[in-house]
Amino acid sequence: MSVVKFNAVVKTDTHRVWQTLSQFGRISEWHPAISSSEIEENQPDGLPGCKRRLVLGNGDVLREQLLMLDEGNLSFSYRFIESPLEVDNYVATVSLIPLTEKNETVIVWQASFEARSRHETQKIEEVVMDLIMSGHKSLADYLQQQ
Repeated sequence: MSVVKFNAVVKTDTHRVWQTLSQFGRISEWHPAISSSEIEENQPDGLPGCKRRLVLGNGDVLREQLLMLDEGNLSFSYRFIESPLEVDNYVATVSLIPLTEKNETVIVWQASFEARSRHETQKIEEVVMDLIMSGHKSLADYLQQQ
């Protein structure tokens, strides 16, 4: 099993970061790789079990299911249901850590998965890291503009 981790700071208070990230179905507003996103079957956004359908910039579809959203611990997890990536058992967790006496937040990104081909493991780890890093950068930019 591969695990990809990325921790970084955004210069925004934790409450604003949480408000943005916990809106599971609105990721296309800030993630550059996602051209549209919606919660399926009129389920409530943020309810564990809800599913989001993402259309990527190249037209590929990615479907994800929210596994857990813990407002008290500022954390949520989701899994891939359908993905153009050649992975199985993909689960991602995002957690926020408020920096005491600062208007900044550490975001802890983590994804675990199994590459379907051992020969492609490193390449897929790099793709996942690039997605996380580009998502983090665009989230930080989005929050600065708000």
